[in-house]
Amino acid sequence: MIFGRWLHRSREWRGLAGAALALAGTCIAVSARGDESAAWDLAQLMQQRAQVTQARVQFTEQRNSDLFERPLILSGTLRYDSPARVEKQIDTPFKEHYVVDGDTLRIERSGKRPRVASLQEHPALWAFVESFRATLAGNLSTLQRFYEVTLEGERTHWRLVLRPRNAQMREFVDSIKIEGSNADITAIEILEVDGDSSRLSIGPTLS
Repeated sequence: MIFGRWLHRSREWRGLAGAALALAGTCIAVSARGDESAAWDLAQLMQQRAQVTQARVQFTEQRNSDLFERPLILSGTLRYDSPARVEKQIDTPFKEHYVVDGDTLRIERSGKRPRVASLQEHPALWAFVESFRATLAGNLSTLQRFYEVTLEGERTHWRLVLRPRNAQMREFVDSIKIEGSNADITAIEILEVDGDSSRLSIGPTLS
């Protein structure tokens, strides 16, 4: 999915997407709650995301695909360091480590050579990562540059729906749905055009 066709159809796409969006969720999960009396809107949600400069959480992820006999369950840790570094460490059922830092994506697997790519050489992935960074930065205008953004529900039970504007992404990703309550993320779901999906549940914050 990241190198040509690999950018779209391999485990690396879900891994990176899950990492980036899950960490966008951690930004809400550990941020201060806003004024409960204020009107709840997208601008306020983005403002809360922008308050966190570092986060580390546990996660559980379920991947669903016709290629699997049964859903694949993953678990591990996620880390974000402002302004541009994202890490996802998968511990079970296998070991994988994803790092996005600046313009560089690095993927490490046990017993294999690391794979490194420049985001600028892969526009769909670059758009994805920049949209995530815009979310962390609370930059709504940049987020809307890459996604059609819709906020549904109310403060205590809301859902943020992202639909990619990038034509290459739209061939494979239908939408990304982020669910939450107040300032907390509860789940992140990626729906692909072919029916495959992944759902990531964010666990407790780690020290």
